Amino acid sequence: MNLTTGELISEFINAIIVSILIFFCAIVFTRWYARRKVYDSSIRSAIQVSVIWLITDIALKFLILFILGPNMIFDAIRVVIEVFVIAVVVMKIYNKDLPDNLIIIKKALLFAAIVQVLLYIVTIDIEIFLESYLFMVSGRDDDLFASGMMFYFCLIVLIGINGFYVRWGDKMQFVKNRNIIILITTTPGIFYLSNLLYSQGKNFLPNYATNLLSSIVFGLIVSTIAKILSYRTIAFEEYRDLTVLEKGKLLLEVNGLKVYYPLIGGMLKRTFGSVKAVEGITFSIKTGETVGLVGESGCGKTTVANAILGLVPREAGEILFQGESIPNNYPKHFRQKIQIVFQDPDASLNPRMKIVNIIAEPLINLLGITKKDEIRKHVLKLLDEVSLKREHMDRYPHEFSGGQKQRIIIARALASNPELIILDEPTSALDVSVQAQILNLLKDLQKTYGYGFLFITHNLAVVNHIADRVAVMYLGKFVEIGETHQIFSRPTHPYTIALLESRTELDPSNKEIRFVIKGEVPSPIAPPPGCTFNPRCVSDAKTRECQFKLPHKIKIEEGHFIWCVNPPVSMQGKMDSEIEISDN
Repeated sequence: MNLTTGELISEFINAIIVSILIFFCAIVFTRWYARRKVYDSSIRSAIQVSVIWLITDIALKFLILFILGPNMIFDAIRVVIEVFVIAVVVMKIYNKDLPDNLIIIKKALLFAAIVQVLLYIVTIDIEIFLESYLFMVSGRDDDLFASGMMFYFCLIVLIGINGFYVRWGDKMQFVKNRNIIILITTTPGIFYLSNLLYSQGKNFLPNYATNLLSSIVFGLIVSTIAKILSYRTIAFEEYRDLTVLEKGKLLLEVNGLKVYYPLIGGMLKRTFGSVKAVEGITFSIKTGETVGLVGESGCGKTTVANAILGLVPREAGEILFQGESIPNNYPKHFRQKIQIVFQDPDASLNPRMKIVNIIAEPLINLLGITKKDEIRKHVLKLLDEVSLKREHMDRYPHEFSGGQKQRIIIARALASNPELIILDEPTSALDVSVQAQILNLLKDLQKTYGYGFLFITHNLAVVNHIADRVAVMYLGKFVEIGETHQIFSRPTHPYTIALLESRTELDPSNKEIRFVIKGEVPSPIAPPPGCTFNPRCVSDAKTRECQFKLPHKIKIEEGHFIWCVNPPVSMQGKMDSEIEISDN
């Protein structure tokens, strides 16, 4: 198509206007994508990327229009050049935020491709819309305007069909960045459809059916090739039978964990304070070990579990799993290795799903097993591990008792072959006889496979039965931690003593209680200064210092610690020789 100099200049000015409009869109998109990928999302970095694109885009458009001549093939080459230019810019700007050179190049190219493809699609749409609008206002050609409107209809149909086709299929559910694949595979179809509009002009309308069908077929061919290639990127994890772990290896470390919940209120929804749900706790779990976490309701036990699972953000502190720090975005391999069993079995099971589908969810979502015969084989093994029968596979949750439902949840937790299982009050909703069955099942599984358990409960008898070590929490802090026999036979902290002596006694005639906790638990929004247990403490060693001094960590014996300002009088004779005091 030969254009006069005036027409070329007019085309170039229109192209510059479109590029400037896209420039502002690119700034917004770049900041959004950078925030999503936890890059530097400052407006300065976004402008740097977008300005480089703007300069490159205008320069290449000038080259194409005035030297090479208008050509859609040259436009496609321009897009490829701009992708690599932006990739270099992204590598320079975000270099400090990406771990190594290979990942930098991969992510930079992907980032640039996403931005460029989006900008190219939007550019085409804006140009066609402007041309159609000018035709409508000037009244130059109604047929051409109608063809432009039909183009938009065909475009919507093309994007919808292509998007559905790319997402369709079980394997595609394991491909990362499916939306990006949709974007990339739809672009050739849009390019082809746009070329038809440019070449046919007003004849696009009478031929719309043929044009739409041919663009759909072209898009589906590209999408099929892309899907086949994307299947190679799926990291299917080979399913192993439940692995026997080496006992005594460090599994989980929690260091100085703090979790605060913001208090939001007022007409403007401002933050005016926080609930200090967990305040600086530290503990560890080894393979083959059960750590019991006990305390009153609301002391922060479940919040600790949620923080380990990445369900609530951490205010401070670090959580390590097998020596690797767990980031806030909680990657997939951690979800496979750390599982949880919740308190309420009814709330944990979808009533509309069969048991085989419930247990299969981790197999499908975490391990990538999609063949039905394999799924049923693994589910059958898991049901056998928790003493359920084959015929239970195709039943619904309402057909089971409470104990059986909890066994199903345990089977689902085992499905991903985990190493750490968090048990959040798993027996509190069950009868005593059923509780014993579930506890024995858990002990047998741990003995066989070496799982690490974090057992959260307020039932001291259950903890005494299953735990190797016990941590006692009060108002978001540890007050005592030690081996189970140390805590139950030689409790030292006043709160632990009172908690143990509040247990239901088998002998109703035994009414002797040394410690009675009085009053209410202070508010975690405004905890008391000094020792938070001070207002309720009835220890014989309580002094005025407890009102303003923070508790310090005191070593009672090997593996046994309390957090207290003044230990009970019975311990003070040992203070100088046997008890170690630290500020941690």
